[in-house]
Amino acid sequence: MTDLLHYAEVENIFTPEQCEEYIKILSKCHWKGHTWHQNAASKFHNVNDFTVTYNTEVQKKMKDPIMGMLHRYYAKHRPNGGVDCEFSGIRFNKYSEGQSIRKHVDHIHSLFDGSKRGIPVISFVGVFNDDYEGGDFILCGEKMELKRGDCIVFPSVFMYPHEVTTVTKGSRYSWVLWSW
Repeated sequence: MTDLLHYAEVENIFTPEQCEEYIKILSKCHWKGHTWHQNAASKFHNVNDFTVTYNTEVQKKMKDPIMGMLHRYYAKHRPNGGVDCEFSGIRFNKYSEGQSIRKHVDHIHSLFDGSKRGIPVISFVGVFNDDYEGGDFILCGEKMELKRGDCIVFPSVFMYPHEVTTVTKGSRYSWVLWSW
């Protein structure tokens, strides 16, 4: 394990029953292709990328376990400071067979378009299922073992490139959230 992965924490924060409930709700949502934003005027879609949706009902149900994990993360890595941050909405990702996301970092300048603006400093990535093949989460060149209900938290800076390999069988349901 690299020293950088010292700042990556994995916790199981959702029960199998919660994960099944969330997938059931999300499977009824409208999913659309992921769009990359290179700058304010440049957007593009890669047909091999995953699809995304948003759902406030599931977001509300997820809030307390996510906040608990964030507080534990800050207590370990920032023991003299409290949790003083803002959050993006939770984006839900579905990777069907043949879909992936290329290596990237989450230092996203265009993410926050509302009245609160910022650049992510902490990334959250979670999975609701593990009954698919492929779809590995790679962080800093290392495969991270994520099981149903797990969340990984890590810095959003350039030193933490990550990707999801191509799903070869089934569908991978996951979520992302950023704080700044």
